[in-house]
Parts: sequence; C-alpha cells; structure tokens
Amino acid sequence: MNRSYLFIPGNTPSMIQNVDVFDSDAVILDLEDSVVEYEKDAARILVDEFLRHVQPQNVDVFVRINDPSSPHFIDDVTQLSATKICGFVLPKASLSTIKQLMQYTDKPLIPIIESPRGVLESKEMAQHPQVQGLLLGAEDFSKEMNIQRTPDGLEIEYVRQYLAIVCRAYDIEAIDTPWIDKEDVIGLEADTETAKQFGCTGKAAIHPNHIDCINTIFTPSQAAINEAMRIVKKAEETKKGAFSLDGKMVDRPIIEKAKKLLQLAHEYKII
Repeated sequence: MNRSYLFIPGNTPSMIQNVDVFDSDAVILDLEDSVVEYEKDAARILVDEFLRHVQPQNVDVFVRINDPSSPHFIDDVTQLSATKICGFVLPKASLSTIKQLMQYTDKPLIPIIESPRGVLESKEMAQHPQVQGLLLGAEDFSKEMNIQRTPDGLEIEYVRQYLAIVCRAYDIEAIDTPWIDKEDVIGLEADTETAKQFGCTGKAAIHPNHIDCINTIFTPSQAAINEAMRIVKKAEETKKGAFSLDGKMVDRPIIEKAKKLLQLAHEYKII
C-alpha cells in the first residue's frame, strides 16, 4: 500500500530519470493533462524508452494514459504494456472505459474518479480484480459538478468520504486528490490530515515538495506503534476479548485496530 503518488509530466526527462529520488512510494508518469497535444507522441516514446532501459528501485511506477476517447489511447496502452510498470492510471474512468482498457492489458489499474457518473459507478469499479485503488480527481470532478473549489474542501467532503468507504469495503487503496497549492504547506498538512481521518490510505501529489508531508502523516507515529504493541501484548497475555489498560476498556475492535496499525508499520518498514 502506497502512502504517496507523485505525478511526473511524461515530457520532462530531467524528472523522469530521477523518479527514485523524490522519496515518493509511487510515481505516475503522466501522458495526459500535463502533456500538450503536439508532444503526446514524443512523451510516450520518452517514457517507453526510459522504462525499457531503466528499472527504478524502491518506487512503484505507474503511467497515466490518455482516456479511450483520445486518439492516443490505443498507442499509449499497447506500447507501454510491454514495459515493467506496476499498472496504468485511467483518467475519466467509468465502467465502460475500464472495459475498453482491459481489452488491451491485464496490468493492474487505478481509475481516476472525475465525474458524478464515476462516483456512482465506483462500487462496481472497486470490485474489478485488476483495480488496485481509486484516485479522486477533484479538479475535473468540480468542473463536472460546476462547483468552486475552496481551501477547506467542504464541497468535496462527501465524495472523499464516500470513495474511502468504497475502497475500504473492497480492500483496495483509497487515494486522495492532490493539494494543488505547491507553496501552501500548512494547507497541505491540514488537507492530508483530513484525508487520513476520512479513511484514505494515501494521497496523490503534483509537486515533490509535498511528498515528505504526505508520507509523514500516513505513517503510524512511534507513540501509536508503542500503544498498539502494548494492546496486542496485553491481549496475548490475558487471552481475553476485553480487558482494562491504563484505566480504559480495550475490546476486540480496539485489538484488531492495533494489529492493523502494526501490520501497516511493518509494510512501511518502520518496525
């Protein structure tokens, strides 16, 4: 499970060749919004050449292709399916576009939910065996809803929570939308904390400077790890479904939550 997904424009060789230095758990090499039309073919060739000759270490590499309505869609999928990427990121996702993509690849997939229809179909998408997670694209979603984005994000609160619930229900990654103000670190921190509280498992980023904040917030703190260890140890010692610890009652849900936190800490290799 990845805490951070960093978007990297597919037409920037200087960033692509350094994908493993940003400390992001995963990167998304982008062939869609960050690449202008007349550079689409060149960007695809650049990404393909890089992935055929370099195997980045300690970072999962995904590619955001153009959606099926684009004339570049088939070339994007067929050319890059032969590379050792972890999967494709599909913009403007729907059940229909996922079906079109699956005609050309069996790689894992992260659909971007960017429309009201995408939200409504997200439960079915989440159950597809190739879907690794869902990513909220709040900018396009706001455009489709004709609503104004605000720093506190109240206008997208419901959809963030809903998608997190869907992803948790089907045990896939719930990836929150990027924070778009690259200079507002305080806003990023608050927004990321909110995403974590909503149940998201990670967050996308559009600037490398956001990665440290995102990774830190989605990593269990040492205090939380210590507390989880105490709960699990006491549960093993007492062999009871409920017991008292520091004057507070601990029962099965709290024990299971502690075990999940320790499992996450193991995955992030901090214990």
